[in-house]
Amino acid sequence: MRKDITKILATAGTLALLFTNITGCAAAAADASADANTAESVVASETEPEPTETTLCEVEQYGYCVEEYPQFYVGSDSLVDGVWSDDMAAKPEHPQGSSPSLYWEPVEGAECYVIYMVDSQHTGNYPPSNLIHWIVENYEGTEIIAGEDPGFFLALGPEPGTTRSYTVYVIALKAPVERAKGSTGTMPTNFNNFLLALDTDADGNTGNILAFGYLKGKYTAD
Repeated sequence: MRKDITKILATAGTLALLFTNITGCAAAAADASADANTAESVVASETEPEPTETTLCEVEQYGYCVEEYPQFYVGSDSLVDGVWSDDMAAKPEHPQGSSPSLYWEPVEGAECYVIYMVDSQHTGNYPPSNLIHWIVENYEGTEIIAGEDPGFFLALGPEPGTTRSYTVYVIALKAPVERAKGSTGTMPTNFNNFLLALDTDADGNTGNILAFGYLKGKYTAD
């Protein structure tokens, strides 16, 4: 009888030990699986970053540039020491004003350029309401003579005694666009989108922007 009891206890002990080992293995396996999943998540986050879109950056407080693209030089004989020429303003002798001279370095692969000139401090609101003074669409050269005005130019006309900041943007394109968005004399708050739209050509192909340049100056009315 004593031997039977001893045998039963021994058997029970063996089963308990076996059960403990099985439970421990299962827990270890679960921990290993969790660690593996964590490791996969870390690897995935390192190797598969979230996609980003081409965005526009602000130049100082107002106005915009195409920040993701190379920048090229833009110059003008109508801008001296950071001040735009009187010829561009609405004066009795030339109430319509005169468009500025512009020249820039050619961009490799560019078939044409789109030009905007905006009053980039027209309001103190955010987003800024940029008054458009000039739009030139699909221009094939790299120089514009003062007064040539290949697009309609709106004369600079701040109130007497006030100073405004006017910015010219030249965007190099692989191919012409259907049209440059916006109209001269309007004050859009979505000027960002006008520039972004240039990245799609007239045939609907994207990736159309190659580079950009900008030129900024002030004008004070008498």
